[in-house]
Amino acid sequence: MRLSHKIIFVTSGIMVVMGLVTIIAINGVVKGTVRSSIEQNGVVLAETTSSNVADQYLDGKLLTVKSVLQNLLDSNHYLVYAYILNRDNGTVVDTFPQGFPIGLVQVDPLPNGSTSVAQMLNVDGDLVRDTAVPLVSGLDSIELHIGLSESALLLPISRISWVIAVLTLIGMIIGSLAALVLSRLITRPLEKLTRQAEQIGEGNLEGEIQLNSRDEVGNLARTFNRMTAHLKENIQALEWRNQDLSLLSQKLGEREELLGKLWQQVISAQEEERKRIARELHDETTQSLAAIIIGLKTAEEIMPSDQSKGLHFLEQLRSMAGDVVKELHNITYDLRPTVLDDLGLVPALRWYAENRLGPRGVEFELEVTGINRRLPAEMETTLFRIGQEAISNTFKHAQARKVVLVISLIANSIMMQIKDDGQGFVNKEMWSKTNERARLGLLGMRERVGLLGGIIEVNSQVGVGTIVTVKLELSQIESSKEGPRYENDSDPLGG
Repeated sequence: MRLSHKIIFVTSGIMVVMGLVTIIAINGVVKGTVRSSIEQNGVVLAETTSSNVADQYLDGKLLTVKSVLQNLLDSNHYLVYAYILNRDNGTVVDTFPQGFPIGLVQVDPLPNGSTSVAQMLNVDGDLVRDTAVPLVSGLDSIELHIGLSESALLLPISRISWVIAVLTLIGMIIGSLAALVLSRLITRPLEKLTRQAEQIGEGNLEGEIQLNSRDEVGNLARTFNRMTAHLKENIQALEWRNQDLSLLSQKLGEREELLGKLWQQVISAQEEERKRIARELHDETTQSLAAIIIGLKTAEEIMPSDQSKGLHFLEQLRSMAGDVVKELHNITYDLRPTVLDDLGLVPALRWYAENRLGPRGVEFELEVTGINRRLPAEMETTLFRIGQEAISNTFKHAQARKVVLVISLIANSIMMQIKDDGQGFVNKEMWSKTNERARLGLLGMRERVGLLGGIIEVNSQVGVGTIVTVKLELSQIESSKEGPRYENDSDPLGG
């Protein structure tokens, strides 16, 4: 819907609503005033009439009384009837040409001592305000009744309502014409703004809106022109930046290619770990469980005939089940040792090294300096995984006889070093594809350290050994997140 149409419809709607509200308000006020006036005038008219006919009625001049009542009715077109009712003997003097309606006798009589009473009656479909007064003061049995037609009295109000309705219609027409003119004054410059906006949307920034008015629309047009000029400058600046971004995009493409290769290596490392766990479960745990199942079947067959032998066989199966539990326990701890979460980095590394190197006859030595409290969880996990990989390499590949683990915290810098006296390797061949497992392990350590912003160095000599050094910076934020102190500051190993 166009803006001009909206203005016309809204203006017309306001005029209609205002006209209806005016009609309803005037009807309510005028009707209330007229009804109050009818009631007051009825009492005055009834009292005046009673004083004029009281003497003639008491003298028995009923025809004179009826004539006076008829003259009153003829001289006042709002009067519907007038009658005098004697409730003691039931006589009536009235102005009804067709005879006195019996129903009027049932109208409530005047209360004793009352000067007047008024009530609304329906006489032949017309609302009549009946006003009754005693004909003679102090004599309540003789009543004078006059009936004023409320419909006739309220007829001018209906005419006023029609006049207001006509004026409302005229006002709506005049308002619509004024709204049409006003909408054209408003929408014409807006149409210019719209066309300019469409041109900008099509990429044409050369046009300019020419409006000389000093009103809000003119200010809007000038603001629009300034916006167009700024937009043109920004587009030129963006074009220059796009040239720079194209160069950066080229570099990012090269970087993404390197990251893709690295991601493939990470996936390969994950798959290797899954294969290792699956192989250990298949070669050891699964076979042991199969042997236990077969043994249980054998024990079940032996027990009825030789209970002693069956019990001895079950004892062997229990020992075998314990070995399976140990195997599963080792696999689980390889994935995530609970000692790391419960006691911290140093006890976890000590536990892992002793449980992996001790059974293989490798001597282990641990040196700790400056660490008397827990480190941030992410840093502890990273250092533990690096130490785990380095220690695992010493007995899988290096064939070392001694491993030394050094951990020190000086100021906000933590250093971890793993040294072994194994067979070593040539540094240049460290990333050789001939040793895929070691290469992926070193790659994983490097990525873990890089995520925390640290550095890792691997130095090795053939026949001498290998040294893996990790350095991390403990920022102020990480320092505030440190865990509680060890219960025994002098023994952070938990032993």
